[in-house]
Amino acid sequence: MIDFHAHILPGADHGSDGLETSLRQLELAEEAGVDTIVATPHFYPQTDSFTGFLRKRERCSTELINHYHGPIRILLGAEVHMCVGLDHLKGVEELCVSGTSVMLSELSLRGYQSGISETFDRMQDDGLTPVLAHVDRYDPKLIENLFAMGLKGQVNSEPLVHHWGRRRYLNWIDQGFVVALGSDIHGTRIGYAQYTGARAFLGSRADRLDRRTGELLKTAVRLQPTE
Repeated sequence: MIDFHAHILPGADHGSDGLETSLRQLELAEEAGVDTIVATPHFYPQTDSFTGFLRKRERCSTELINHYHGPIRILLGAEVHMCVGLDHLKGVEELCVSGTSVMLSELSLRGYQSGISETFDRMQDDGLTPVLAHVDRYDPKLIENLFAMGLKGQVNSEPLVHHWGRRRYLNWIDQGFVVALGSDIHGTRIGYAQYTGARAFLGSRADRLDRRTGELLKTAVRLQPTE
């Protein structure tokens, strides 16, 4: 079972306020049967220093992996807030899941940005593989236009449990547009209850998503404790 979208790095963003919270998040993931988690701290190119973000992510991930001794495979990535021209950022590939070309890409909730399609096009031409984060949050017409460009998406677990439009997400899964499921876990209050509920609702589709996600991540590099 793969959680493709999780905020579990201690102090990296508002997802975890420290090591104790992060370790509890991983304990909850273990109880849910998760065996692989992609750690995706937020990166906002409009406000974050690129080098500062990478240093902070490294520091936070090192703290976690040096204290976590459980069975979950932790992969390092980012939730990258998309902006026009992001493809021109030197070293942007470092925001991909370690060892892959896969980048979890968050759209603006304020609406469609002129030029964002061209940015995605250039990223794909450069060999990157953007995966749209929580496609359930946006205008379906926008998402389907991006799917038509060849982009793929990730759906959050919460709307599959509660959302009136979840049949649309099943259709996107069946058509191969959605390739991953994410808990988008922040803190520990909800934990993995919605994630397990979503998998129950998806049935065999959950295993299908795991296979698609596994194919995306087959070359991913697992975080290792430092000496």
